[in-house]
Amino acid sequence: NNLSGYKTGVDVSQWQGNIDWERAKAAGIEFAMLRAGFGQNSVDPQFKRNITECNRLGIPCGVYWFSYAYTADMAKREAQCVLKTVEPYRLEYPIAFDFEGDSADYALKKGVTVTRTLVSAFARAFCGEIAAGKYSPMVYTNPDYLSRYYDAEIPKEFDIWLAQWPTKPDLASKPAQAGGIWQYTSSGSVDGITGRVDRNVSYVDYPVVLREKGLNGLDSGGGVTAQPPAQPDENDRARAWAMEKGITDGENPDSPATRQQVWTMLYRMNGGK
Repeated sequence: NNLSGYKTGVDVSQWQGNIDWERAKAAGIEFAMLRAGFGQNSVDPQFKRNITECNRLGIPCGVYWFSYAYTADMAKREAQCVLKTVEPYRLEYPIAFDFEGDSADYALKKGVTVTRTLVSAFARAFCGEIAAGKYSPMVYTNPDYLSRYYDAEIPKEFDIWLAQWPTKPDLASKPAQAGGIWQYTSSGSVDGITGRVDRNVSYVDYPVVLREKGLNGLDSGGGVTAQPPAQPDENDRARAWAMEKGITDGENPDSPATRQQVWTMLYRMNGGK
């Protein structure tokens, strides 16, 4: 499996904070896999900024969604969340399903012991929904989870993004179980990114391949099929209004409000100071 012509990239989430993508690109980052979110509708707080920057700078990117599904229907809904989240942006790499130990622990708390049959069903539900949405699906996993959580047909059905971290990775030699992407370390360092970051190599020229297949909303002319500019939704407008009125700093929109905060907001809205 000696391969030349691979591309090197990173995968990131909120844990990397504000990334200086211009510096990362100058340092040789050729693609990025961004965490779009997790569970039912929790978008990664850094996702919008990360993908907007990658799109602006022409860094091809894909996304992954950390699964907390414990039924196939939940996995399907997670896929629907991703499709909605990525719609306004250019995506030239696949959308990956990410089920890990944390996912299994969460299922157990809900009274579900995950089995190979079950997680394989989650992956099929998620990836099937992604494919139905005309995007390119993928499964992110490592050799241990691949044998523990997935049946033998999964790697034949779906592209595998494999996490395997040898002491001395030879990037030109792809691990046998990897599909198009290999995550070869979790302790990389890249100019423009604070702290440790996962490093990846891509062996498939996804921007070309997905465009040829007419996936991810990419047209053959090298652009993205015309999409109307994203309008701020009601949540965004409400947040901007509340910040303007000094009701909130706009941070942590998903955190529950206390009763006291609600009283204070109503008091201020009614002219109280």
